[in-house]
Amino acid sequence: MENKPKIMKKEEAQEELNIFLNNIKTVILSTVNQEGEPFASYSPYVQDEESNFYVFVSTAVQHSHNMYNTKKAHLLFIEDESVTNHIYARKRLYFKAHAEKFEANDERFEKIAQLFEQRHGEQASLVRVMPDSRFYKLTPSDGNLVLGFGAAFKLDTSNKKIEKLQTMNGKAHGGTHEEGLKKDA
Repeated sequence: MENKPKIMKKEEAQEELNIFLNNIKTVILSTVNQEGEPFASYSPYVQDEESNFYVFVSTAVQHSHNMYNTKKAHLLFIEDESVTNHIYARKRLYFKAHAEKFEANDERFEKIAQLFEQRHGEQASLVRVMPDSRFYKLTPSDGNLVLGFGAAFKLDTSNKKIEKLQTMNGKAHGGTHEEGLKKDA
């Protein structure tokens, strides 16, 4: 008897998405420089009511240079491996993002600083005293949520709602990528 994973409904996935993002306080940032060399790190983040994400990074770090020059980043939110049910099926959410650097004295600074302090507490007060660091607004696109085996979902264009279950050759995130790439011989 085959042990198939249960197909999760959109409503269940939506609830999981809301809980998941509420519980994660940092994002893994992936950027590339103008020569295409990758760089990955992490940062605390906040999200605004329009589903944009914000990070606060030093202008001296590679991410800042990469995002400033390419206007791109990739965002990964991932379940802590110490609490996952299966190491190969960690819950994760990822997006492509357009990156926009706040310049000094940007009128949006106060609103975003307050969001950081509300979400991250006293530790976030450093956003007010680090003159060589800046906020980056990360406008997400192409959102995907993976909640386990057979449970990968595409987000709608607002990146707030589950749009559909991702499938490959009619299988829920199943089959192999090679199957999807095969051409008739």
